[in-house]
Amino acid sequence: MIEKESVRKVVAQNVRKYRKQNNLTQEKLAELAEISNTYIANIECGKTWISDRTLEKISRALHTDIYLFFIESKTEETGFLSDSEIQEDFKRIDEVKMKICSYIQEFFDEEKKRIVFRTGK
Repeated sequence: MIEKESVRKVVAQNVRKYRKQNNLTQEKLAELAEISNTYIANIECGKTWISDRTLEKISRALHTDIYLFFIESKTEETGFLSDSEIQEDFKRIDEVKMKICSYIQEFFDEEKKRIVFRTGK
């Protein structure tokens, strides 16, 4: 099981990565997300945990899907990924998407069975 500190670190790295990819300063991201720039700095340093509501605001400001903040990737000091690292990330994202779709399909299949069982149709 992944530890809370590990998740915090991954989220912190990804907030920083996507902020830099969008060519935003911490101050500009804070303004767009309507939160304090001190809070952004603390999130990126891993000093504070981020709430789901704040992550949603940051996600909207960065035009980035929330789940991407939880995907661990190796970054260089610049914060930018190499082409091979980007390809690896997309493979992991595709794997996560496939698992999610599989879980959703299983859920609906089970629901159909329950409905048929209850209604007899």
